Amino acid sequence: MSGNEADKGLSMVHGAQLYADLHNSQRQDNQVAIVVQQYDDANDKSKAQLIAKQLAATNNVVAVLGHRASATSIKAASIYQRAGLPMVGGSATATEITQNNDWAFRVIPDNHLQGKFVADYVASLAKDKAVLIYSQDKFGESLADSFLNRAELLAIQTLSLGVDLKRDIAKQAELISQKISEFGHTGAVFLAVHDVEGETLVSHLKQQHPNWLFIGSSSIGKQSFPERFKHRSQEREVSGYYTNGVFAVSPILFDVASESTQLFYQSFHKGFGYEPSGVSAAYYDAATIVSAAIDAASGEAGGADEFSQLNIASQRAAIKNHLTGFDSPNNAVQGLTHSLYFDSQGNVLRPMQVGLFSGGAFVSAPIQLQDVNDENLAVRRTDVVYTGIEMQNISEFSTIDMTFKAKFKLWFRSTPGVKAEDIVFLNSVGDLGLQEPIESNFTSQSTYQLYQVEGTFLADAKPGRAAFGEYQLGVSFRHTTLPRSELIYVSDIVGLGQTSLHKNQTNQHKVQFDTSQWRQGSTLSFQDTLRKRSLGDPKYLHSDRQAVEFSRFNSLTPVQENVLSLRGRIPAQWQQIIFYSSVLAWLLYALVLDFKILGQLSRAYGLGNKLLYALFIASAEPLFLDWLAQAYPNTNQLFASNCFDVLWWLLLASTLALLIDVLLWDPIEKRSGRQVPRIMRHLTRGLAYIGAIFAILSFVYQRELTSLLATSGLVAMILGLALQSNLVNIFSGIAISLEKPFKLGDWISLGGYGGPIVGEVIDMNWRTTKVKTADNTLYSIPNNTLANANLNNVSSSGQIVTGGFSASVNKQLEPLQVIPRIEAALMAIDAVNRVYIDVASIGSDNVDYQIKLVHGVDDTATTTDLVWQAIWRLDAEIKQELEVIEPELETPLLNDA
Repeated sequence: MSGNEADKGLSMVHGAQLYADLHNSQRQDNQVAIVVQQYDDANDKSKAQLIAKQLAATNNVVAVLGHRASATSIKAASIYQRAGLPMVGGSATATEITQNNDWAFRVIPDNHLQGKFVADYVASLAKDKAVLIYSQDKFGESLADSFLNRAELLAIQTLSLGVDLKRDIAKQAELISQKISEFGHTGAVFLAVHDVEGETLVSHLKQQHPNWLFIGSSSIGKQSFPERFKHRSQEREVSGYYTNGVFAVSPILFDVASESTQLFYQSFHKGFGYEPSGVSAAYYDAATIVSAAIDAASGEAGGADEFSQLNIASQRAAIKNHLTGFDSPNNAVQGLTHSLYFDSQGNVLRPMQVGLFSGGAFVSAPIQLQDVNDENLAVRRTDVVYTGIEMQNISEFSTIDMTFKAKFKLWFRSTPGVKAEDIVFLNSVGDLGLQEPIESNFTSQSTYQLYQVEGTFLADAKPGRAAFGEYQLGVSFRHTTLPRSELIYVSDIVGLGQTSLHKNQTNQHKVQFDTSQWRQGSTLSFQDTLRKRSLGDPKYLHSDRQAVEFSRFNSLTPVQENVLSLRGRIPAQWQQIIFYSSVLAWLLYALVLDFKILGQLSRAYGLGNKLLYALFIASAEPLFLDWLAQAYPNTNQLFASNCFDVLWWLLLASTLALLIDVLLWDPIEKRSGRQVPRIMRHLTRGLAYIGAIFAILSFVYQRELTSLLATSGLVAMILGLALQSNLVNIFSGIAISLEKPFKLGDWISLGGYGGPIVGEVIDMNWRTTKVKTADNTLYSIPNNTLANANLNNVSSSGQIVTGGFSASVNKQLEPLQVIPRIEAALMAIDAVNRVYIDVASIGSDNVDYQIKLVHGVDDTATTTDLVWQAIWRLDAEIKQELEVIEPELETPLLNDA
């Protein structure tokens, strides 16, 4: 709708859209997607007829939800009937809409039921006089007819006064006030009018007639009605100045609703930014039952694809037939508050509820009626108890035995004579009863009692595919003896100082809880129905039900472990797609790997494979848990969930091991030109998996790690001692590879092994380095020794050391005479850059000299020949001089170091 009442039209659209979004997000392959198209009749009958003709001629419209008003609905319904287009209403209540029209349906009680219900309610309050004020249109007149007929049967004296909507309502209200005064001083006033004229009538009449009980129609019975008085000065000063104490009927009241209705309330507010009305809930129900009919029709056709291939007339007819088939409690569709099924005229069969305006809020009245649909049944009174729980502390929560300790305040407010405190806690561990109240207040109008409660309670694991791993901590109780038909516990919105259910949920008292380990959600208080078998109890022998229904009050605080989790992050509609896609991609990956065409991209494919595993687990987990919950509802899902948690940790360990290979070992291999020892790769992989095992024991199975760490520390120490030398050499090899003090083919010089070693590096691994000297001696040097030695890389300057030259000279010549002559002879060779001469030993006749040379790498062979020639010449010279020199030359050994 557009214009001044555009918000009412949006409320209709948003209610239907919320259900469509939920349905589409969870639908299976054989279900038809629901698309909501919006049309605006501007609450105009002529425009409503034009839109009805347009929709009837549109080939993709299979059902209509609406229209909002009775006048427009009556005009459009006849067009839909002729065109064979099913129509389901959720706001218009005129009897004529569905009367003699088998294509029109309605999910809220019509005016006939509503008028009769109000008359019964007036009688239950012992009122023998009633003033009927009705609007002179289809809506008001149908309400008036039903009310007057029922009031006559109940012997209620009535005064009927019509309101002409074309004339000034305020002036008519003054005349009505005079007639009420003339009629009597006490009784009930039924406002069978719309909310627009209801505002004027209430503001003029209620203050002038304080002894009269005012009860409004369903048009008045909604949370938005007090907003109409905001412009009045008295209302701005005192919230509820005009509406406090006014009763009204409504198809739904959220404070007396079930958990599913409370969740609808939260989802609506979160999605659209404002609080839903009864109309929003009604069109959610309308979309629900139409969707159920479409599913049934598509199933009958063989599936969604087969149904879409039918012509539009056949589709509409199939949907209409299934709507008609919802005609009994045994063949009904579950709505937000009641089972949805229709009578022969297409009207829903369910009771109305009575609300009371208090402090700007619209809450359940303290007295409700049951069994008003059957003309032959007497009306039964149901007492409503306003209930509140203020949770103060939650502690010692254990996911093993699913228990926790709670301390909270509990209060009841009810009409006098109701023993609301006679309750039994349904989830307490052991017997838990109420002690004496810490505060109480009794008046002629109400009874109030406040209790302090402390005990141990059972927690629940929240069911569902994405929600598994969340827990609900709360309190649940029912009355000991009184069934739901006699007593209902409802959330005390007014007592909590709120004006709406949403504020009650979000501005709640903060519960003391371990926030370091758990994330706490909004506490949800609601009532639902607990069914308990009668077991031959005489009180229920004549009941038409096999089980006794009790009003159960629940206050639940959802908590979730304060950890990063992918559970539930994938939207439900994408889970199957991602699951099958990941399986297909993994098979393709395995095929590519089998044919060995990965080449240099193997590491990238490895990381991609880990991503596929992650997507597979993330999508498979909710699908499997959802299947398990449906196929085996009594099965404990904790074991299955723990298995998936174990898979996540193992996948993390595997990914970490791969990243260590990619970021650490592969670069080392590339820089060093050698393969990293398998033991190092296995060591880091083992550490990653050991860490995952500890994480699994701690975070999945809630085990203390102190003893495990102590044991593992002892094992690690034993292994470390056993492998100490190998590990030291391996890590020294890593250090040498990183620092690169030499490479294969370099000549190095280092001390040890009975003297200095000068040789060529011919092999390097992660435990030892092999050096071959000039005399072909092969040394295998541990890397730890090599890393700590004073090492000289003589090849770094492009030169090498050649040793193995020796001479034995008569000791008649002192070394100070011999050494300079040998040095001078050898330095005369161009390739020689330096000469090292040492006295090796002194015998009885000779002195042995050891000679080493530093010369160019490329001149080794030539230099050796020249050195020997120089030595022989010098030897000849010395013999001539002394004629006693007998050189003793050894075969030279060339050592590349």
